[in-house]
Amino acid sequence: MVHFEHGSLRGMAASIAGYPRVMPRRRSTILLLWVFSLVAATAPALAEGVRGSAQISFTGTSTLHDFEGTAASVAMSLSQGANGAWSADVSVPVAEMKTGNRWRDGDMREMFDAANHPKILGRFRDVDPEKVRSSGVLPFVLQIRTVERPVKATIQNWKQSDREASFDAAFDVSLESFQLEAPSSFFLSVGDTIRVTVHVTLERA
Repeated sequence: MVHFEHGSLRGMAASIAGYPRVMPRRRSTILLLWVFSLVAATAPALAEGVRGSAQISFTGTSTLHDFEGTAASVAMSLSQGANGAWSADVSVPVAEMKTGNRWRDGDMREMFDAANHPKILGRFRDVDPEKVRSSGVLPFVLQIRTVERPVKATIQNWKQSDREASFDAAFDVSLESFQLEAPSSFFLSVGDTIRVTVHVTLERA
């Protein structure tokens, strides 16, 4: 499951749970190599042979209390370039991000300007398993509204079988860095950093 931990607008900084234990770099990179090998095994009919999904959860802090939220599971599209590197896209509907508090959720959507920018986008381009193994991180570009920023996620909690692979990708998002104004009301204010966890599952059709 994917955790997008860093709350909602007014509450988007209200609940930060413990971070998942990071698996050793060698094992996490082996997972990535296996995942991309799994996808490669179905080439060239990639879309027909591999299905991908991402579940997102997030946590945040506030002066009143911490909070957490989730987003609906989203499908992933994957493709392989001529150079053998892999690319993927994840599109998360803001309307499907919920914290269990409708007022906080409303503030969150207002902060994201969901009416004009209904989706948060994650773009993974030219992913080279060898580079991932040497660096221990999975880089991608995150777009919120019209602002794009490079992000580096760490890989945790990997599992694999003959037909399926899954792992968690965790990273922090600074609201200020995306030109977002954290919600505040009276004595309540939301923290700037949101912890996001994305649970990725890839399986052969």
